[in-house]
Amino acid sequence: MNLELHADDLGASAGINRNIISAWQQGAIDGVSVLANGDALQEAAEQINGRPDAALRIVAHLNLSEGSPTAPASDVPLLVDEGGNLFRGFLGLWMLWLRSDKAGKAALLSQVETEWGAQIDAIRHAVAPRRVDGVDGHIHVHMLPFLFEVAARLARGRGIGEIRISREIRHFSVADTWRPGCAANLIKHQLLRLLAGPARRIAERYDLASPDAVAGLLYSGRMSRTAIEAAVAAAQRSGTDWLEVICHPGRAAAEEASRWAGRPELAGFYRSPNRDLEYGAMLEIRSAG
Repeated sequence: MNLELHADDLGASAGINRNIISAWQQGAIDGVSVLANGDALQEAAEQINGRPDAALRIVAHLNLSEGSPTAPASDVPLLVDEGGNLFRGFLGLWMLWLRSDKAGKAALLSQVETEWGAQIDAIRHAVAPRRVDGVDGHIHVHMLPFLFEVAARLARGRGIGEIRISREIRHFSVADTWRPGCAANLIKHQLLRLLAGPARRIAERYDLASPDAVAGLLYSGRMSRTAIEAAVAAAQRSGTDWLEVICHPGRAAAEEASRWAGRPELAGFYRSPNRDLEYGAMLEIRSAG
């Protein structure tokens, strides 16, 4: 089985970069998802390109939920708040779509394509001469039925061959299930499984590869060694050929919290001590073979 240990959010801040790059340098990470509009994109790219012979799968982490837009804010007014920052989450985007008429839907799709195209191009430029191998979505927003094809079309148009389909392998970790937040993650896990079927058909139409399954949704924010091992065991039992384990091992430093001013839920997510535990879990899994 092809097991890929993958770290999301590279480039968000120097603190987040630190653990992710360290884990990669120690051979614990196979791939990274990169935020184009993070505070430390260029720093991340310099660190990656400082080891040109070390393999790394690079994925554009398509974002509509935080930070300044990569395209001019005037070009994407539906996506930014009064302060000019991206702010649309998964449910907010879905509700906006449902409330919009035909013209509003067309405008939303056009603006998302403009913003995501700018993000992909920024990442490609930053990491060159390395290539961008795939695309996925920050907070899985690319899995929304009306946005997945936008992501697929952009990938194919820029010669990118992979897209994440957020279909999680069914697995269970007794030690991790009763922790706070697991009930909400279970709802997300089930919803994304429902959306995975249509997404896979679109990916096939655009001739895009994707992992057979992922792990890291049900126990998102707390991917311990036991949670990873439970996912790997489930994938082996089911005959899964390609499993992508999604972790968040990078932790923002205290002085970086201003990036998420006014968004305490995001500050808590990026500053969580669980991120250090995920970093340790990835090292343990890879060192154990």
